[in-house]
Amino acid sequence: MRPLLMGFLLALASSTVLAAEDVGDPQAGFEYAKEYCSPCHGISAEKSPLPKATRFREVADRPGVTGTALRVWMETSHPTMPNIVVEKQDMLNVIAYILSLKGRDQDQNQN
Repeated sequence: MRPLLMGFLLALASSTVLAAEDVGDPQAGFEYAKEYCSPCHGISAEKSPLPKATRFREVADRPGVTGTALRVWMETSHPTMPNIVVEKQDMLNVIAYILSLKGRDQDQNQN
């Protein structure tokens, strides 16, 4: 029983360390998005400059949007987007920023 418990604890500790490494900084994500994403996407309350480019707030409020879903979305090429290579930490930061927008449109509509 002890080896099983030790294995479980080791696996749990390893997954916690990996999860801690995959945390992004929303403010750094905003700064990155402002420079690289805003020519096409609305990254805050504004409309997207390109109508086909989804606003980040709309992305954040889609059902089922998680950090993992956003990572897959960002790592998948899209026919209407330029093929931009985003460094891992920049991607994590942008994901953290997008997730921080969840519910902001509803908040604004209530005020």
